Amino acid sequence: MLSKRLKAISLAGIGILFILGLQVPSHAADKFTVRTVSAWSRAAQFESQQFVSFLEMIQKDADQKYPGQLVIDYKGAGEVIPTAQQVEALRSGLVDMIMTAASYYTSIMPEMDVMSLTAMTPAEERNAGVVDYLETLHNKKANAHYMARLGSGDLFHVFMAKPIQKVDDFKGLKIRVSPTHIPFMKSLGAEPVVTPPAEIYTAMERAVVSGYIQPVASIRTMGLLPVTKHMVKPGFYQPIVLVLVNLDFWKKLPDNLKTLLTENFKKSENLAMQNIQTKIKTELEEFQKAGVSTMQLSSDEAAKFSKMADDALMEVVLKKVPEEGKKLKALITKK
Repeated sequence: MLSKRLKAISLAGIGILFILGLQVPSHAADKFTVRTVSAWSRAAQFESQQFVSFLEMIQKDADQKYPGQLVIDYKGAGEVIPTAQQVEALRSGLVDMIMTAASYYTSIMPEMDVMSLTAMTPAEERNAGVVDYLETLHNKKANAHYMARLGSGDLFHVFMAKPIQKVDDFKGLKIRVSPTHIPFMKSLGAEPVVTPPAEIYTAMERAVVSGYIQPVASIRTMGLLPVTKHMVKPGFYQPIVLVLVNLDFWKKLPDNLKTLLTENFKKSENLAMQNIQTKIKTELEEFQKAGVSTMQLSSDEAAKFSKMADDALMEVVLKKVPEEGKKLKALITKK
């Protein structure tokens, strides 16, 4: 109860900031302003840089087709609304659109962790009924319209200061993780350590942790190459980066603007797939130049590693939301 009150007070404080300096009407007679925030700043994450470029593309298209009807007002990232509170801000209508990670709102939708196991592209997910199911879940649980998945194709990897040859080598090691990775690291016998991303460099530099988990695309942007010696393969879990729209706001939009946003974000999904593959190729080349070695586990060890990752995630989800977890896993599994 206390945590809910604190969250309400915190969001109320943020709301005052919007009223005093940042707030603009969400919509007037013939004009709709989409108040938008992202989980990460443009300077810190490739995904945010890409998202802002997509917003600029959409705004240009709107200006050409429907002059004056749509304004995408990008407010910023965590400096505007703390990342962990952005989904709640969306749900309450404080903002109209967010780009966030699925792992940031598993407290209200535990089943979103299952999306980390998808082997499908966003286009395949639309054809397989995944998006329709996610739309129903988001409508009900988050007061949100599921707009798009922009984080595609990259995988999380364990980056180490010292080499790893087999699964048992993780036992006893402290590994910096995000919450989604905790059950997997525990199953390996490692000691998971949760820290803000900005503290990874210092934790590695001071040997507080022996390794950390991040997607390939973010390592150089975060300045982590100097403290990184090895990358463990295979990778596991996709970072799931999503665009969500407040459901009440979405319902008020005229059909022409709904169509414009939907079609442009479908285009953005495809571009994101292309961009991330190019980005990964470039990053791996830079890793090699910097002397970061790739430690590929043997086929047997790799299979064991991957199965343990999947099993650890699904065990947690199925304990919390068995029906949603089973259905979503079935939908994202290629037939």
